[in-house]
Amino acid sequence: MTQGKEIAVGSVIVAALVVAMVGTLWLQGTNFGRGATYVEVLTRNVGQLTEGNAVKFRGVSIGRVDGIEVEPGENAVRLGLNLQGELALGDDIAVLIAPESLFGDWQAEIVTRSASREFPFFDVPRADLTRDTLVLGGYAIPDISRLTAAADEIAQNLRVLTDRFELAFSEETADQFSSAIANIEGISADIRELIGQQASTFDNVSVQVERAATEIGQASMQARLTLEELDALLRRGNVDSILVNVHNASASLERIAAEVDRSTGGMEKALARADSAFSSVQRLTARLEAGGGALGRLIADSTLAIRAENAIVQFDSLLADMQRNPRRYVRLSIF
Repeated sequence: MTQGKEIAVGSVIVAALVVAMVGTLWLQGTNFGRGATYVEVLTRNVGQLTEGNAVKFRGVSIGRVDGIEVEPGENAVRLGLNLQGELALGDDIAVLIAPESLFGDWQAEIVTRSASREFPFFDVPRADLTRDTLVLGGYAIPDISRLTAAADEIAQNLRVLTDRFELAFSEETADQFSSAIANIEGISADIRELIGQQASTFDNVSVQVERAATEIGQASMQARLTLEELDALLRRGNVDSILVNVHNASASLERIAAEVDRSTGGMEKALARADSAFSSVQRLTARLEAGGGALGRLIADSTLAIRAENAIVQFDSLLADMQRNPRRYVRLSIF
């Protein structure tokens, strides 16, 4: 009996060890007889990613993180990813390191660069691209500690900004700011008034332009009518007769000009004779004014004029008496 119990206990212990080993291997992502793909990732940092964390593609776990080490130059971290099966990964892929849940677990997710353009993935050196092992560029999303530090820095900056704002924004500054707002309102009113004046001026200019356009249109219509009449005149064939009439009129004008030229010569002679006559009259007038001759003495001496007038009066009386009494002066005797 005792020997049978020992065998049973030993069997349970062995089975438990086997189950523990299988579970451990399964949790580590051991491929039981299946092929595996080893991929390396270069990134600036890994956040809280550790060995054994899951590697996912489109939300499906396809492997585990096999190793994490800092590059000799300390400018990057190299990850080793052990993927299940033989995967044919394309050229447009990268690795995004991010939290897997809210409980602190992280993961390495294989994504496409075209769908994640907002993340600055690590540029893989040319030397790593020529190796047999596939090397991908990675990017780690900042963890909560970095976000907290960034938030604290932002808060400090806001505190400094608030202090400076309180220092700068005093009562005097508020009064100046209010005065500036009032000035801006006044300027806005002036601008509105100016815009109104310019709009009125523009309306007047528009009316004048419209009027000018109307006049131009009327002139164009009149010119078109004139051209149409000219075209009709050309089609009727009256141009030759008009040209002949114009030629005849030109010849008539030439003859008239010749006659006027000859008449001008005669007029010049007449003017010369008239000038001579005017000279003689001027000399005669000068002699009369000087009292030369009987007529000049008559004009110059008023006594002679009075006597001549009396003589004329007496002569008129004599003629009147002769008419009344002709026998007194004429005696006719036949026998």
